[in-house]
Amino acid sequence: MLSTCADFVERVEEFGFMSLSPIVPGFPSLGDETPENLWHIGLDTDPWRWKDRAAEEKRLAYGCILGGHKGFVTQRMYPIFYAAFHPMLVMPERGINGTFKQSTWQLWQLFEERGTLTTGQIRKALGVSRKRGASAVDTAIRQLQAEYYITVDGSERKINAKGEFYGWAVNRYRRVADWAPEGWLDEAKEWSVEEARALILDDGAAMSNRVDRQELAKKLGW
Repeated sequence: MLSTCADFVERVEEFGFMSLSPIVPGFPSLGDETPENLWHIGLDTDPWRWKDRAAEEKRLAYGCILGGHKGFVTQRMYPIFYAAFHPMLVMPERGINGTFKQSTWQLWQLFEERGTLTTGQIRKALGVSRKRGASAVDTAIRQLQAEYYITVDGSERKINAKGEFYGWAVNRYRRVADWAPEGWLDEAKEWSVEEARALILDDGAAMSNRVDRQELAKKLGW
């Protein structure tokens, strides 16, 4: 079982990618590979902190990047996942063609203007609340992650009116083009969508003889 952030990063690098929670029987996940008593205790040994730390230090990519499921991808596999999930058309063309909802386009424009944003900051900027409009915005956040337009950049604590920190840290997002370290995207154009998806499924099935290739493909949205 994993007990430190360094062990966790090494484990993901061994596989190439890993989910946060179980998505397919036999497929490695951080939840399955760590003791339950380490979670949500607020210490450096807490796996809940590892995910944000790995993204902030740019040791692993993290977000809803496994077919919309939360997970981690290494530098070695990142260009392959990018090729498999990132749409061919650039964002302005997709906006003109109407291939996504208005809320997704508005969210992307917000990232173009602001750079980094938390979910709370996004909701405030777009004038939505938990009871009104938040669902569409949250869906757009997941979509832009799943399509490798934005990614988790780390986390930050909320601040109340008195300037005091409160609550658990929340995810901070950034455009992939701004987050990705040098070299992470260099090979993305060398892979066709079909080749990239086939390699991901090959590697996923090889992680355990219990992983069903077709079931994994379905979870990844293929």
